[in-house]
Amino acid sequence: MAGGPNADIVPCLYCGGKSSRISEGREDDFYRCEQCGRRFSVDWSGRPPVTPQWPPADPTAKPLFDL
Repeated sequence: MAGGPNADIVPCLYCGGKSSRISEGREDDFYRCEQCGRRFSVDWSGRPPVTPQWPPADPTAKPLFDL
């Protein structure tokens, strides 16, 4: 798994909601948001996170994409 155990759950790139890993690759993990239902991937490129990604460190941070 690319992101390791600290990347089981990540903030959604679109809405900031809780997203669970649905598939694992060598460098990419695929997620589905429990809030908005969008699917997306994260390329960890050999740099798995060293701390849990959920809950977010800054819950007021804006999502990466504003769609």
